[in-house]
Amino acid sequence: METKLTYKYIGDRDLADAKILLESGSASMTGRLVQQAVEKNLKQYIEDNGTIDDLPILSAHNTVKLYDRVAALGGVINNPADRKMMALLREYYYDTNYPGEDCRELSREEAAEAVSFAAEFIAGIKF
Repeated sequence: METKLTYKYIGDRDLADAKILLESGSASMTGRLVQQAVEKNLKQYIEDNGTIDDLPILSAHNTVKLYDRVAALGGVINNPADRKMMALLREYYYDTNYPGEDCRELSREEAAEAVSFAAEFIAGIKF
């Protein structure tokens, strides 16, 4: 039986890979994968519960906008702390992935916090 490659399936796989990378010491890549895991799970909720007007947001990588849309659709409770973490994950993705003024490496502590947050957050999405 072939597995259907959905946003959720791939996002959950990204989170599993992030946990493995965290143990190997690759904090920045862990942060990028965590952002991707959260992004893809938010996109799955929008794909399943949104409207045709939501199609453009499915090509975005802005976890804050995705979070806001999922909250508006009732998939998560709008929580300022979670929204703040969405902004942090977006920074982790860009600031560790592209050279420039804000480019940096994540600490192991930052990556571990991101993994812990993502696991709990994703489990709480009302799929």
